[in-house]
Amino acid sequence: MKIALAFVAAVLFSNVTLAQGKIAVMDLQSAILRSEAAQKELKALGAKPEYVALTAQAESLNSEMKALVEEMQTKGLTWSDERKAKQYKDIEYKRADQQLVAQKLQKEQGEIYQKLFAKYGKQASEAAKEIIKSGGYGLVLKPQSVEYADTGYDITAQITDRLNKGK
Repeated sequence: MKIALAFVAAVLFSNVTLAQGKIAVMDLQSAILRSEAAQKELKALGAKPEYVALTAQAESLNSEMKALVEEMQTKGLTWSDERKAKQYKDIEYKRADQQLVAQKLQKEQGEIYQKLFAKYGKQASEAAKEIIKSGGYGLVLKPQSVEYADTGYDITAQITDRLNKGK
């Protein structure tokens, strides 16, 4: 009797899961950012003189900060309290400058990302709907909400391919 009940439950459960369809994971933002058109626009951003100057400034500040910290570590024991205080102050100023430049770079990137999402979002969403429908997916999740998923579940690349083909 218990075996029969277990068999019936297994058959019913398998029918329910079959009716629900397949499971997929997708990231529309990644699909857009990986597309050829988005990559061209991101490359153009990287070539803008203002962006190049900010990037160079960030690298320069990083080098200067490293040098100040290394100097503090190697010579700091022999310095007076006033000299140490000055070095700490210089380090803090460099750190503040670094943060400001990083914020500017993030703002530039954020603006281009927003433009890309606005420009290609509808197209990516339509491509996703087509892939979901044709693939028979009953449940589609964002990668951020999944603990683990084999790459076979990820349909993001398919969306990127459709964007590249202009469909």
